[in-house]
Amino acid sequence: MTDLLQIIENVVGFLDEFELLFGVICFVLGVIFAIRGLMGAAKRQEMGAGQGSWGGPLMMFTTGVLFVAMPGLVNSLSQTFFALGEPATADSIFAYAPATIGIMDGAEARTIIVGITAIVQFIGLIAIARGLYLMNMSAQSAQGPKTFGPGLTFVIAGALATNFPTFVGVMENLVAAAP
Repeated sequence: MTDLLQIIENVVGFLDEFELLFGVICFVLGVIFAIRGLMGAAKRQEMGAGQGSWGGPLMMFTTGVLFVAMPGLVNSLSQTFFALGEPATADSIFAYAPATIGIMDGAEARTIIVGITAIVQFIGLIAIARGLYLMNMSAQSAQGPKTFGPGLTFVIAGALATNFPTFVGVMENLVAAAP
């Protein structure tokens, strides 16, 4: 029977390939969205003034650019929320949260924590992509506010998840500072 440590090690072993695949998917989606945005803008221009909004094509193009530049977007969100140039690595969680997670002894416990942190960071990338897609859908359909709020929430939650070690450290300091 496979134990939890082996399962996490197996999943973490595939994360590099998943991240590469995710990057390719984001790039292809970005190119498709950008082309569709440009085609929508050309169609809107042909229809003339008063025949529609520029919001849909502009948001489609912007979403495409953000999908193509996903690594830059993640770094920008890291800089915005945590003043980091790039997200912290999974094994740095022990440095950011020394009083709670840093006290864990044993190689197996540390391997499990690092593995779970890496998985959370990958899920954060997926959340950012989903958030971008939902925010794009808010400009494309009549559902507008129904998808913009969840989209923005996914982008923010994804940024927090990609910076999970730093976020845990901030939460540790916040809780430790409480009276």
